[in-house]
Amino acid sequence: METVISGVIVLCMFYQGGIIEHTYIQDQKMSSCLKAKRMVERQVNPENVRMQCGKVEAIIEEDNKSDPPRMRVVKIIKDKYDSSGYTK
Repeated sequence: METVISGVIVLCMFYQGGIIEHTYIQDQKMSSCLKAKRMVERQVNPENVRMQCGKVEAIIEEDNKSDPPRMRVVKIIKDKYDSSGYTK
């Protein structure tokens, strides 16, 4: 079942000015998102991609395949980023 929720915290990955991946932060804490961001930035080439935490309006659903069930972002409806990936 899909649900629209505004103001969910996600970690977004930008490549060439657009969002290419988004990860729902399970506990919805900005500190958890920033921690995940630091871990990812250590593993990827920061010249090619950029990571940013933020609140977005998104369609989310429960992923019943995982144990325990987790929420995941299906689609971002409205974000706060311009085409370059920076905050509007």
